[in-house]
Amino acid sequence: MKLIKVIGAALAIGAVGLAISACQKKEETPGPAEAMGKQIDSAVKNAGDQAAVVADKAQEKAAEAGQKIDQAVGDMKAGAKDLTQKAGEKMEAAGQKIQDTAKEAQK
Repeated sequence: MKLIKVIGAALAIGAVGLAISACQKKEETPGPAEAMGKQIDSAVKNAGDQAAVVADKAQEKAAEAGQKIDQAVGDMKAGAKDLTQKAGEKMEAAGQKIQDTAKEAQK
């Protein structure tokens, strides 16, 4: 009877050991789908990073273009003001000539 108890205890310990080892998660090598998924994730991340860099550069170029446009508009305003001034002076001179001609015609 003692032998039966020893064998029973050994079997019980073996069963517990087997159960514990079966519960442990083993390291699995990724399958082809999982490996492909990781590659896709990496490619998408890299594409997103590159898109952000391109967007930043485009924004900088747009800001530079805006500054150049502002400068050109300022130059045009100054030029238009100068032309208006000169046109006004010429009109004034023409008016003076008309008045002088009218005075001479009355004499």
